[in-house]
Parts: sequence; C-alpha cells; structure tokens
Amino acid sequence: MHKAAPIQAEKSSLGTCLWQIQVRVPRARIAEEFDHAYRAAAAHLKVPGFRPGKIPAQVARQLLGGSAIEHAREHLFEHVVSDALRAVALHSEVLRLVDFDASKIEVAEDKDLDLTLQVETMPAIVLPAWSEIQIERQDTRATAEQVEEGMKSLATNHQRFEPADGAATDEEHVAEADLTYACEGQEGPSAAGLKIGLGAPLYGTDPQNWDGALRGRKAGESFEIEVEFHPGFSLEAWVGKRGTARVSVKSVVKPRAATAEEVAADLSLKDEPDLREKLGVQIGRENARRERERMAFAVLEKIAEMRPIELSERMVKEETEASLARRIEQMKQSGATEDQASQAADQHRAEVRQSAERRLKHWFIVRKVAQQEKVRVSDSELEGALRALALRQNVEMGELRRWFKEQGRRDQLRADLMEEKVRMHLVSLVERRPEPAPLR
Repeated sequence: MHKAAPIQAEKSSLGTCLWQIQVRVPRARIAEEFDHAYRAAAAHLKVPGFRPGKIPAQVARQLLGGSAIEHAREHLFEHVVSDALRAVALHSEVLRLVDFDASKIEVAEDKDLDLTLQVETMPAIVLPAWSEIQIERQDTRATAEQVEEGMKSLATNHQRFEPADGAATDEEHVAEADLTYACEGQEGPSAAGLKIGLGAPLYGTDPQNWDGALRGRKAGESFEIEVEFHPGFSLEAWVGKRGTARVSVKSVVKPRAATAEEVAADLSLKDEPDLREKLGVQIGRENARRERERMAFAVLEKIAEMRPIELSERMVKEETEASLARRIEQMKQSGATEDQASQAADQHRAEVRQSAERRLKHWFIVRKVAQQEKVRVSDSELEGALRALALRQNVEMGELRRWFKEQGRRDQLRADLMEEKVRMHLVSLVERRPEPAPLR
C-alpha cells in the first residue's frame, strides 16, 4: 500500500532495552494516510452518484471537513509507528512507546514529518537446554508431624461446648447470647445463639470496652455496648453512624477441642484411622502442589542464573515504586499514618527492588518459554477457569462472565492461566529429562 511513499527510520541504543528511533515521513505518505482515513470515515455516507465505500477522498474531505481530522491523525500515527518499528526490526520486541503523545505533534500534509520515538523492548532471553537444569524433587508424602498438626487443627475447628452452670464469662468460658443492633431509636439486624468471648470483640466495638462489658457475665444477664457501623454493614443507611448492641446472655459454656471420633463423625467418616488416612491423602496433595510451585520457582531462578537477563532500569524502578505504593496502602489500612507508612516502606526499598527485579525476570522467562514451547490457553480452558471460579464464589456463570467482560478482566485471567501452565510445563520438562543412552 505504501510502496510509493516509504518512511525512513534509523535506531540508536539509549541503554538496556531502550531505543531511540528517528523517523521521516514523506509528505506523499501523509497525504496517502489522510486520504485513506477520510475514505474510511465516509464509507457509510450516502452520496448521490457514488456507491457506498467508493467516495473519492477529495469528496469525503469536502463532506466531512475538519470533523474527521483527529481520526486521520490517529490513522497516520498508528501506521507510521508500526512501519517504523518494522523498518528497524524491533516490531516483535517492543513492549511500549515511552512518553509518546501524538496530540502534541503538528502534522501538515504539504511537508515531510520528522519524529523521534523512544521504545522499550523485551530483554534478550536465551533459554538453556532443559537437560542442563537439575532440580531435585522433594518427598511430598504427609509426615507424622503434619498429620498430628492437622488433627489438632480439626479438633479446634470442630470444638464442642460443655454446659458450665453457674460459671461466668472469663478466659476459659464463653457466652451463648442473643444480639440486637439499634441506631437512632430503631432496632436493626439481630442474631440468636452466638458464641461470644473475651478477646474477640463484637463488630464495631472497642476491644477494651468489649472485654470490660462481657467479663463476669452469667446466664440471664444483659448489657448494651456502643457500636460504630463500618462499611459493609448490612444496613447501608447506618454506615458511619454510632449505635448500640444489646447482648442477652442465655448460657455460659466451656469450649473444648473435639475428639478424633467426634471429628470423624462430623465429616461422615468411619473412625479415627479413617480420618487420619483421609487427612494424610489431603496433606500429601497439598504438599505436592507446593512442591510443584517450589520446583517451578527453582527452574525460573536457575534459568535466570544460567542466562543472565538485563532489564531496563526504568522498568525495574516503576515495578519497585508500584510495590512500595501497595505496601504503603496496606500499612495505612492497618492504621499507620501516611508518613509512618512511607518511612517504613522506604526502609525496605532495597529488598522490594530485588523482589521486583526477580518478578520481572520470571515474567519475561515465562513468556519466552510459552513462545518456544507453544504453550497456549484455549477458550475451553478459559471457560473452565470461569466455571470453577463461579462455583467457588457461589455466583451464576453468566453473571461472572458478564463481570469479567465489563471489567476487562478476561485477558488478565488468560494471562494468569498461561503463567500457571508454563510453570507446570517447566516442571514437567525438567522431570521428563531422557535417561542417557546405554553404552555399547
């Protein structure tokens, strides 16, 4: 299409993964691009004497005037930048244009256009032969210690409550109580048969006030405590306001860990040996999952060590600052001030930068492996992931699919699935190393 008016482009290195491209666009090319854009904009216009889509550029200009000039400029820069990258053999390697704002560039159809572009490119990555990577797989069978720890956790999660007639709430006893919220003279949500204890403050209450109000309570007693209704409360009209919670103690009980036989019964298993067997299998599966993740990480680290990767300083800095910003926000949500959070985050800057650099290297290696090994995420795999997510979150598949589309999250989900597939593929490549041929 543009053979009669090719652009001229030359590149020069500005550092690791950063290039400057000097571009000259002949005036004939500019006119060609603008004519094409005007014809495209007028394709659906009905003009007597011309078939749809066959309106000459000059007629389209007269009909549209300046209304399509911005479209013409976008059309020009889209094609010119793409052709310039191809001309300097960077098209397939470019990650992004750096600080390029086409709206600030003046374009005249009767003059050549000179442009200076800066582009950031993918780092050069050469993957080693998989036979060179040695990662030892660790035993993933459940240990006796893991099973015992799991049994203790199950016993705590399935705890029982023994009646404690005449006892009062303290560190060893909790209350079974009914609860009713109130705000501005109106009663609101209520709940019955709640287990409440010291050290576990009711929603919206001050922890010290809660322990003081609950301690020493016996069956039949009631008390009120001040509550602040935070975002997420079931009545939105009350959010941000203060009210009260009326607590009526029905009984005082003493919690205890469930026995192994009680846990087995809760889980519809035969007995304690059956419970331990099933728990061991579950722990083994979780160990295997973690081991695959560990091995994938180890393979990526080994590749980065064997084939050092140079990254753009700008890229590492941006990733570091983004990580620090997330840390600061998390600390602020935990109660720290802006200054406290910033100072605390800055103390870990070197550590955060190191993690950011590792993350970027792994990211590029994963994509290089996906390209070389032809790892893809099919539409059916994407749908399967959405279906599994809908089941976990207990939402309708159609509703979840719409949300992902509206939020533009399908591509991110596909990228996440791709990374997981590549990581597991790396483990399989290392595991399936062929045995040396026997000597003859």
